Amino acid sequence: MDGYELYELARKLMQIGEDAIADPTGPRHLSPGIGAATTDVIELPHTSGTDRDDSPANLVAASVATSGGLDVARAAAPRIDERLAGAAGILDPAQIEEMVSGLEELARRLTVTFSTGHFETYYAGTHYAGPPPWDTGQPQPALRSLAEAGAFRGRVLEVGCGTGEQTLMVAALGLPTVGIDTATTAIEIARRKARERELEVSFSVGDALELGQLGEQFDTVLDCGLFHAFSDDERIRYTESLATVMSAGARLFLLSFSDRHPPGIGPRRVSQNEIRDTFADGWHVDSIEPATLTNTRHADGVPAWLATITRTRTPQAR
Repeated sequence: MDGYELYELARKLMQIGEDAIADPTGPRHLSPGIGAATTDVIELPHTSGTDRDDSPANLVAASVATSGGLDVARAAAPRIDERLAGAAGILDPAQIEEMVSGLEELARRLTVTFSTGHFETYYAGTHYAGPPPWDTGQPQPALRSLAEAGAFRGRVLEVGCGTGEQTLMVAALGLPTVGIDTATTAIEIARRKARERELEVSFSVGDALELGQLGEQFDTVLDCGLFHAFSDDERIRYTESLATVMSAGARLFLLSFSDRHPPGIGPRRVSQNEIRDTFADGWHVDSIEPATLTNTRHADGVPAWLATITRTRTPQAR
């Protein structure tokens, strides 16, 4: 699909979306995210989701999959699938299902990469005032419980460590610990915390998809809220990257957004099957348990999956 085709598709989807809304005032009842994303495509036809740094992921999927993108006052209105079908002039149930499936596939293809620049804007305060919603200033309870139970061992790596709360928690146990993140500002904050708490820990700017550049091996790896930011292709690269720093027997603890959380703006929702499929070759998924991801936007946190995954073989040298 070239820029012009994407431009025309965006116009058609915007028109169908407006027609599918009962209130004639229309667009203002679309979720802010999908409204902004669609307008962005229309006004900037020379770009696409794959080459934009600042486009949030999963917005199209959220609006296609549920009526949650509409005004809450219309919660009892017909399903968005039916409204879209009516606006598109489709009556046959099989064709409706085909249309919705096609839109959902489009949504998956348009899921964008969260780049280094995207996350840096959060930590640097240029995205909005205050820390990112996931930066609560303390370790995630689910991972703290694991730490207290003695689940972490050997040399520990946290990928996507942010400002370092999990990494610092592990370092306080006396384990040699490394934290990496693509956001320079986050790493600077993490290093300051380490100095203030007088903890020996290594923080560096690094890419979770290029872990081989570390030239180190780890017995335990923590992923707290990173996996759900990856596209399908990046998930494959991620497992390959993890394999370069994890020998057989090393364990990954992965805390991710869950598909038990209603669709909407925010990180990509992840199912248990997606985790199992991603780590099907060369890994063993020991367990996947319901958990909670705390954040500053939801008082009770959001549903998450806590997966324990063991590396079952060491990759062959190339």
